[in-house]
Amino acid sequence: MVQSSPATRRLLVTIILALFILAAFGISGFTIADMDGHQIDYRLPPLQEPEPVDVIVNGDFELPWEDREDVAPEWEAYTNGQAHVGWYEETWPEAVHTGEQAQLMEIFEVDPNVQSRVIAIYQTVDVAPDSTYDLELFAILRSMVQPGDRNKDEFAMHWGVDYAGEGEYENVEEWVFMPLEEQSRLGSTGEYPDDIPLFYERITGTIETGESDKITLFIRGLKKFATPPEVNFDVDNVSLVGPPPGPIVIITPEAPAEDDTAAEEMMPDTGVILPEQFSAGALALGGLVIVVLGVGAAAGLLLTRKET
Repeated sequence: MVQSSPATRRLLVTIILALFILAAFGISGFTIADMDGHQIDYRLPPLQEPEPVDVIVNGDFELPWEDREDVAPEWEAYTNGQAHVGWYEETWPEAVHTGEQAQLMEIFEVDPNVQSRVIAIYQTVDVAPDSTYDLELFAILRSMVQPGDRNKDEFAMHWGVDYAGEGEYENVEEWVFMPLEEQSRLGSTGEYPDDIPLFYERITGTIETGESDKITLFIRGLKKFATPPEVNFDVDNVSLVGPPPGPIVIITPEAPAEDDTAAEEMMPDTGVILPEQFSAGALALGGLVIVVLGVGAAAGLLLTRKET
């Protein structure tokens, strides 16, 4: 019968101990052993991502207009001209979604043979690169068109993004259509049976920032043809929610401790702290150690057999 050498037996014992140690730490969390051999549970709290924020300023249009007669504070105006256009502080309760104010835009008296007249508001905001932001806004599209001629694609609203953050209308490569019902411009003040109160419709979307750390959000109204009827566009409660601007930082909360001084005193000179859950790299390293030890043990056994 072939008996293993003391060196081979030590290798086998080492392998078994390594397996037990890996299994024990895989089940337990952080443990600190004091000088008396007592173990103290010291589990690491889970990682926390930053709380989402709304990067739009004055998205509810409630900041005082003061001397401004057109666009709400923190917003800018755009038009491609060749029509009568106007921006106004909307205070008619029926045309305000929440609060006391909204943004009103209007187009009429388009120049002859001119198409696709645009009126818009926009705002440039800081964002986190490589992030996703959720857009939400509320809008009304209302015109002086007779009931039978509404919703025939003469008017539309869209939103779009200048990913360079330059506030340039021409930088917008894609305009996202807002599926809105065309309502009577006069709402409940219209003549029966067209005296239906105005109602806001909710629009949502998703914006991927890519490499940009600054973007410009445009919200536009469009009158496609040089027809006489006036069209109004109301906007309220615009929000763009996502990570705080700047590089994304994962915050690791401090582990709870009754007394930091006491924790330091309990730390042994040669104590060990291991994570509650092993990462893929740690598991791979542990597996590699076991394989190396196993190979060494097998080699030792072969050598012992040859010697005998």
